[in-house]
Amino acid sequence: MSEGRTDGSADPRLGSIIKKGFTGSVVLLGFPHDEGVRRNGGRVGAKNGPKTFRSFLEKMGTVVNPEFSLDLRSIEISDGGDVDPDISLEDAHKELTKTASQILKSGGIPFVVGGGNDQSYPNARALLEYMNGDSIGVINIDAHLDVRPLKDGKVHSGSPFRLLLSDERFKSSSSKFCEFASQGSQCSKEHWDYVLSHDPMTRIFPLSEVKLKGIEMAFNEALAFLGDNIFVSFDLDSITSADAPGVSCPANIGLVAEDALFICLAAGKNPKVKYFDVSEFNPDVEGYRTGRLVVLMFYYFCMGVAYRKSGG
Repeated sequence: MSEGRTDGSADPRLGSIIKKGFTGSVVLLGFPHDEGVRRNGGRVGAKNGPKTFRSFLEKMGTVVNPEFSLDLRSIEISDGGDVDPDISLEDAHKELTKTASQILKSGGIPFVVGGGNDQSYPNARALLEYMNGDSIGVINIDAHLDVRPLKDGKVHSGSPFRLLLSDERFKSSSSKFCEFASQGSQCSKEHWDYVLSHDPMTRIFPLSEVKLKGIEMAFNEALAFLGDNIFVSFDLDSITSADAPGVSCPANIGLVAEDALFICLAAGKNPKVKYFDVSEFNPDVEGYRTGRLVVLMFYYFCMGVAYRKSGG
């Protein structure tokens, strides 16, 4: 997809091994839409996230990582391009679900870069369709709960997980859902109680609990709760703005960059993880530092998959 570094073949980077298409072990997709953010009253600009993300692929992430003794050439990484940016949000959601379903059927792991967090329900829907009645587990790594009702009957960036919890396929399959790194200062009690009202299929891991237990213990506990066929949905506003300022709703507190990279590496390693998305990267707010972090997150996820495929 991109040419990688141009200063010699002794130092190839991630972009140099990414191929166009949908056949990879990991398949990158872009969701260049932020109409859902606008509907939710947020700052637009996340529609430019996929383009800015790809601009950093050429110079970041060594193909052979000597620290982890991993060679990314051991797996195929492909780029399936973007969902059409010129269609309505509702049609974009349908296209995203359809494309991701095809990737899953081909044995790939979709890695979707947005775009607004409204993408997460069509992403979960793709996994539900692929599993055809079997249970799935969904984790929302986010400062917010994103279980707001629809606005005038329309989806938005604050509604994806209300839609998921209302989905009959999700409920009838005994699927599980958890919120992770939720911040009580940004979540209403009404929405908090709404999530917990679906117990035992739901759980909340507040940011305070994650910090107390440590990221490794807390994330592994969340994965164990979710069971098999896991979708990891990562909203960048769960990361403190000191590390990720380029988001639609920056946070004063939150996870740190190292936490995000641990999550991505652990998710890539775990054979139960079938799907990953990153939401709310807004380069119109700040693109350089945050864009590089999102590429590192993708890189660490791919390293995890390489570890997974090696049988490690």
